[in-house]
Amino acid sequence: MLDYIFFAPILSDKFKDHLTKVGIDFECDIDESFGSVQGEIISIADETSDAVLNELQVLYDELQDDLEQILEQEGDGLLMNAAGMEVKLKDGSICTLRVSPEIVTRILTVLEFDELQAFIENIARSVEEPDSGHFCHNKPE
Repeated sequence: MLDYIFFAPILSDKFKDHLTKVGIDFECDIDESFGSVQGEIISIADETSDAVLNELQVLYDELQDDLEQILEQEGDGLLMNAAGMEVKLKDGSICTLRVSPEIVTRILTVLEFDELQAFIENIARSVEEPDSGHFCHNKPE
């Protein structure tokens, strides 16, 4: 399953409405592992086409921007601050890495989001395919 997490019901409702309109089955669950902040996780099948996933990612990014605006308006953004990065693993599964929001914020002051994503993917690849050889050598691509 591919997971999308939301911290505002109004935004998760918009996402679920879109999934329903385009005929994508989904499951919902409440994630209590964020401490006092509960996130709603919406899961869809792994077999979803890349075109649909790209469309959903655009919508999800827009909804995350909306969340940022909601938090700024309500003035309690720090109470709901959480960050995660999705990484596609070697076996094709998607894993969400929970990252300290403070660290992500600092990194994004010097890197673009796609650069951060590439960095995280490099770390995941290094964990899945460890290289214990000498650091200074050329690796075949």
